[in-house]
This record gives sequence, C-alpha cells and structure tokens, in this order.
Amino acid sequence: MWTATLPFPSPISVKCETHKRLNLSLRASFSYYPLASRIFVRNLSYSTEESSLQKEFANFGQIAEVKLVKDVFTKRSKGYAFIQYTSQDDAMFALENMDEQVFDGRLIHVEIAKPRKDRGCPKTSGPPSTKQYSQETDDVADCWY
Repeated sequence: MWTATLPFPSPISVKCETHKRLNLSLRASFSYYPLASRIFVRNLSYSTEESSLQKEFANFGQIAEVKLVKDVFTKRSKGYAFIQYTSQDDAMFALENMDEQVFDGRLIHVEIAKPRKDRGCPKTSGPPSTKQYSQETDDVADCWY
C-alpha cells in the first residue's frame, strides 16, 4: 500500500482599502480536498443511481460528493461516476476494496481520478499571425571558411 499526503490550501486573506483583514474561504472540489481523494468508478450499470453509490461507498469513509455522469438528452447514466471523499486515506481505502468487485451485477473498476484536461476554444481567435521577417534576409551573409 502506498500513501501520499498533500497539504490542504489555507484560507485566502485579503486586505481591504480600509485596512481591515478579511478571511475568505474558497470551497471548490479540486482545491478544498486533496487531488487524490477523488476516485473514478467505471463500468457501472446504466440503472445505477447516485443514492446506491453513496450507500455502498460510504462504508469506506465520509463522502463529500457523488457525481454520476448522465447523458444530457436522455438523462440516462453513461456508466461512470466520480466520488469525492473528504480525506485521501478514505479514497485509497475505497479504491483498494472496490476495484474489480461486482456492483449492481457488473464488474466495476475504480481508479484515482485524473485532473480534467483543458477543453474548449483556444485562448485566441482569428487567423494565425504571420511571421514578420526582417529585411536582412535579402542580404548576403559573410561566411568564414
């Protein structure tokens, strides 16, 4: 068994114009919990619901969020889910015990969730910029032989 510890981010402090200190806590799934506390469960039955995942995976620790991915139009499960635990150790415990186990009549696979890759439109739009060449390219260069 291997474990790794990641530090929790500290609350952000902001100084106002009136020189009073404000403490703002940002609570986002990826930043508030360690990255390795989110697991990916695949090969789920299409009839699996979030409540059954919550019930089964709560045996391994406190769950912060269960996200069963569904089709936008049919609202049917796509067969995979993300489960966010409050601690990394609970996620590793669930991974070790539930990987390659039968759940709702299917052999499921559990992995540590990887960060989402940047998707969508490129940062700039329009035609690519043309490279500007200097006038020196027409001149003959001195060569030393």
